[in-house]
Amino acid sequence: MKRTTTSALLMIFGAAVLLLTACSKTPEGGKHIPKTAALVFGINSKQIQDKLVKEGLSVDKIFEAVQDKDTSNKLSKALKEAENSGVDLKGDVYIALVPGEKGKSYASVVAKLDDAAKFEAFIKEKSKKEVKAGTDFKYIVDKEGLVGFNKETIIGVFVINPNKFEFTGDVGVANATGTEADEKAWVEVLNGLFHLKADESVGTIESFKEVQKEKGDVFFWMSSEQIYAFNPGTPSGMAALVTTNIKKLTAGSYQTAAAHFENGKIKVNSLAYAGKEIQDIMKKYPMEKVNISALETYPSENVLGFALMNFDLRMLGDIIKLMGMDGFANMGLAETGLTLDDILKAFTGEIALVASDFSVVSKPSEWDSTYKVTKPEVKWVFSMKVGDKAAFEKVMNTPMVGQMFTKQGTEYVPNQPMGEVAVSINDKRILAASDNGLLTSYSEGKSKVKLDAGVLDKAKGNVMSMYLSVEKLVNNLPAEEMKLPDSVLNDVKGLLKDFTVSTEPSNGKSQRSTMELNFKNENQNTLVQIVNFSKKMFAYYSAHKKEQEAAWGGDAAVVDSAVVVDSTAVAVPAAPATN
Repeated sequence: MKRTTTSALLMIFGAAVLLLTACSKTPEGGKHIPKTAALVFGINSKQIQDKLVKEGLSVDKIFEAVQDKDTSNKLSKALKEAENSGVDLKGDVYIALVPGEKGKSYASVVAKLDDAAKFEAFIKEKSKKEVKAGTDFKYIVDKEGLVGFNKETIIGVFVINPNKFEFTGDVGVANATGTEADEKAWVEVLNGLFHLKADESVGTIESFKEVQKEKGDVFFWMSSEQIYAFNPGTPSGMAALVTTNIKKLTAGSYQTAAAHFENGKIKVNSLAYAGKEIQDIMKKYPMEKVNISALETYPSENVLGFALMNFDLRMLGDIIKLMGMDGFANMGLAETGLTLDDILKAFTGEIALVASDFSVVSKPSEWDSTYKVTKPEVKWVFSMKVGDKAAFEKVMNTPMVGQMFTKQGTEYVPNQPMGEVAVSINDKRILAASDNGLLTSYSEGKSKVKLDAGVLDKAKGNVMSMYLSVEKLVNNLPAEEMKLPDSVLNDVKGLLKDFTVSTEPSNGKSQRSTMELNFKNENQNTLVQIVNFSKKMFAYYSAHKKEQEAAWGGDAAVVDSAVVVDSTAVAVPAAPATN
């Protein structure tokens, strides 16, 4: 299928910016983005270029890798054309999604121009369409949107189908015929973006200004209220009530994230800004710090991952009530003799899930013992603290639960075997494990977990913490299952170490989370490592494709994939050995 001009231009700008760009002034960031935007994605071009060039990743070397000696390669051509398009590849690019009235939403791309005349010639040649005059800007119209430009700025506006979240086939506003009236309406949208007043732009919103101040390599901003505005139409009846209440819930709520490509890790700092309704609920039920002992007493030196959290479940009840859905919940629980409040009071949100000793084993098939299948295995423990004991007893004594468990002393014992899963329930906590031995050892609380340096410290003092050892996960996958040559497999196993997430207590207005993806090589920038790794995977894929073509009678000659991979990859310093 032939790609339309505006889609091709969007791809050119996005790819080129990641590989070729430098700096622009931060205050310009929200100048052409309306404050009604739902999502904004931005790229700090200078920092990205500096980190690539510092490691010798010049534009020419990247071109050589992506074109694979094929001068017809589309990406290579697009990048080369972008260099001569008049677009300022030293300027930042912003992409925004904006909900419109009656579902007429659009995506916009904002970039800087070096040479408006050169860009006009470029777009005429590529689009084969008329360049028309706006008020103080020029534009072209294509099936999927408009591209407008003045002496300094280029703005693309692309129509979105809110039901499918994909580009539509027409620019139509009043209808789908692409009439002159439709074009006029969208030119007005474009004109509005070129002439946004300061108080009409997203740049005046405090959360947007704050995320830009952090100067991440890339950043993300989202308005929860405007995200919901993507929902077209006017609901009626109960749906209208729910919609109204959801708007109350999302009003004034924002989410931001700034990603930093550092040596040995990608760090993402995220802030969640709560609206007034949510702030009131959070003040009523403040989140507590995680129970570290639930992790410290896990009996293993080979932890794969964990998730710890601690919040009052009654917080969820207030949110459900605010949405006007508590009546439905209680109707569904009526036959059990319980209410929503009973369940939310019975348990707390002090939850721990810990997994360890991941492996992939070969076992005889349950259908045919002569045939072996590979199966992943992992040990795990789940723990949840009981809240109000009276409410807990009420839940456990309902007919539905009573037929599953019988109380013996202080313990609720399953009436039927639960397979390999072991369960222990009393009025203090619910405990489940992958096997009875692990459950017994964990419940005794005498063991001591062993974790990589720093992992435990990241979990302490937070209301939520997560960890996944990518290294242990990948290293325990059998080589024959991955079906990769050793040269590629070694790079896959040698790339990533682990992933962590930690969420701090709320300060009343916002709540900070930090995510880190740690690489095994701590001495090189992660953006450079990703580019080098991607180049190597691309080389392997190209060689493998040629081998397949040759095997099926294609014109391409058989190529040794290992040789191609090694010859095209930029050398990455080996990660230091670990014990």
